[in-house]
Amino acid sequence: MTWPKKYWRLFLAAAIAILAVFAVHRLGEARAQTKREAAYEVILRSYAQVLKPGMTRKDVEDYLRERNVAFRHMCCVDFKSSKSVWDDLVKIGQEKPPFVCSEKNVYVAFQFAGEGTHKSGWDSQPSDKLTAVTLYPWLEGCL
Repeated sequence: MTWPKKYWRLFLAAAIAILAVFAVHRLGEARAQTKREAAYEVILRSYAQVLKPGMTRKDVEDYLRERNVAFRHMCCVDFKSSKSVWDDLVKIGQEKPPFVCSEKNVYVAFQFAGEGTHKSGWDSQPSDKLTAVTLYPWLEGCL
């Protein structure tokens, strides 16, 4: 049995409408993503203007504490230069995660260098030196 011509036209019109709605939705998502990324860059620059490479960990963390900015320690933001010294992360945003992860957070990462000879593993010392301030997207809670 074949469909009458008017049903094919109706089906085609519905398919085009669905595709148009999908395209408009994707365009809106892309614009929103661009705005979020621009906001992340503004926040990154605001930190990078004040917290310069060569500053001590103590100075950086005192700056964050004075402004009631929560931060956490994490290893290995940059695997190549990691030397058993914790980096500091400040959460500045959250993105939609892929289905295999529960979170996709965006951080400003304050990367430090230190002696790297700590016997107990990862460590942080007030004398560690800031080497870089970067954006760090991090997938968390992944399978």
